[in-house]
Amino acid sequence: MADITFGLDTTVAPRPRRQNFLVHFFHAVQAARMRQAEREIERYRHLLPNELERAAADLGPRTEDNLPFIR
Repeated sequence: MADITFGLDTTVAPRPRRQNFLVHFFHAVQAARMRQAEREIERYRHLLPNELERAAADLGPRTEDNLPFIR
């Protein structure tokens, strides 16, 4: 016997690989800690001097020597 299909796609796409539970867990922990660090920085941002913001805006790969706390 012969099977005939008209216009049906018979190829099956491979399923995407699922992440390991531990990998997923550690990514979630890392993201949570990053959010917590950002909240803490925002909480105390008013205590940081403005010259740090200006130095960070001009920071390039080789301009670490221009930071205000390196004298």
